[in-house]
Amino acid sequence: MKPWRRKESDKVTPELHAYILDRDKVCFAAKIDLSHQCRTRFGAPHRSDDRKKLTLDHVHDHATAGKRAASDKDHLIAVCGFANNEGWCSSHRMEEREYLAEVEP
Repeated sequence: MKPWRRKESDKVTPELHAYILDRDKVCFAAKIDLSHQCRTRFGAPHRSDDRKKLTLDHVHDHATAGKRAASDKDHLIAVCGFANNEGWCSSHRMEEREYLAEVEP
């Protein structure tokens, strides 16, 4: 059986990844929560502006389950691996949506 692969049209390109990191500059969790300590998905701490360790979170325009949001500048936000994988992002969707509405009108 062939492994599942994401459609080319739904992949985050290196150029888009770089654009999001340039736009956001730091982990979004660290922007809104001063007590947040950025960590990799394995728990290793790192600076909130460490571009090599930041990941991208897909943010839907409204609450939905299942399919992830589109891979475009209107639906992506830079966060650390811990925030992305340990539930921080899901509990801060409204803040993420408000931020995206400001930076990508």
